[in-house]
Amino acid sequence: MKNSANIRRSSGCKMNDLQQAWAKWNDALAEAATKVETLTEGRPTSERAEGYRFLTRITAAMTEFQLEQTADWPSFVQVMSPARKFYVDNPDTLYHRATLDPRLGYRVRGRRGDELYLSFCVYGLRGRRNAILANACDDELQFAEDGTFELVLSAERPPSTVNWLPLDRNAHTLVTRQYFADRTQRPAELQIETLDPQPPSAAPDEKQTARSIRGLAESVTRTLAATEAASELWLERPNEVSVDSTADDWASLFATPDNDYVGGWYALAEDEALVMEGRAPACRYWSVQLCSRWLESRDYVSRRVILNHTQVPLAADGTFRIAIAHRDPGLPHWLDTAGHSEGGAIFRWLLPEGDRERPTFRVIKI
Repeated sequence: MKNSANIRRSSGCKMNDLQQAWAKWNDALAEAATKVETLTEGRPTSERAEGYRFLTRITAAMTEFQLEQTADWPSFVQVMSPARKFYVDNPDTLYHRATLDPRLGYRVRGRRGDELYLSFCVYGLRGRRNAILANACDDELQFAEDGTFELVLSAERPPSTVNWLPLDRNAHTLVTRQYFADRTQRPAELQIETLDPQPPSAAPDEKQTARSIRGLAESVTRTLAATEAASELWLERPNEVSVDSTADDWASLFATPDNDYVGGWYALAEDEALVMEGRAPACRYWSVQLCSRWLESRDYVSRRVILNHTQVPLAADGTFRIAIAHRDPGLPHWLDTAGHSEGGAIFRWLLPEGDRERPTFRVIKI
């Protein structure tokens, strides 16, 4: 059955702006589904199912970001959850985002919790690619004795402002990150508002809604393209270290400049395990996690798919040894593939210091 936009297009009737935007959204979603089919041809069947689920997840997220969040009445919305994942989300991290308008200024008020790390990163477009425009973590901010603070974001620094981030004319998103060694720890309290009061929100009009729907279509297309570009490189070199953010640009994946990322793609038979060995640099936090072809973290609610620095005691020489396997390989520290014969394995080094060594990957029989 044809939708109304397709009927109008095929009959030659002129569509209004809202109908044109809706047609673009329909086309973008159809093209995304075709891309999933193309990318999963000849691959494990679970990848196709996960691909379609990924499309529903990013559609839900981008709908909220594009149509529900506004820059003149901003709020922090939780980005990731066990049911909403993309861009190699870290299960140990609490992410929030707010929509920005660089013509406005913003004030973030908050109080520290038990997080190991707190940061604020401003993103915007450089051409058609996401770019990091400004970033500040807790090391660069001043806090009161009770943990409270204010952070101003604006084009120009207001007089007497203690904590400030510049707003580039291309800025569109603020992302906050809180890292935890234990996900039961108390998070920071955060609020955001415009520096100057804004008029109350009005009922949506066709022009604004059409612009938001076009933004939805572009966001889903861009997210899928960035995911494809990253994962395709990993798949080319299974069971070896092929990911290194010090050599590759991870800004399109909304990465933070405070992290180094390193890892690769595993491909294992039922009787095989991938052993990852190395030496962690001095850093605030480090972890290794598993992810899917679509850069979604694996099921961390019921499976052990991530280990952080508090869960992996180092050997006397400062090294670690972690395995990926379909079943317990008899090693102290292992990650569960959850039945997936292939997937990604990503290390994060947060605020690393000194020289950094790449871990080594090797396949063993179990």
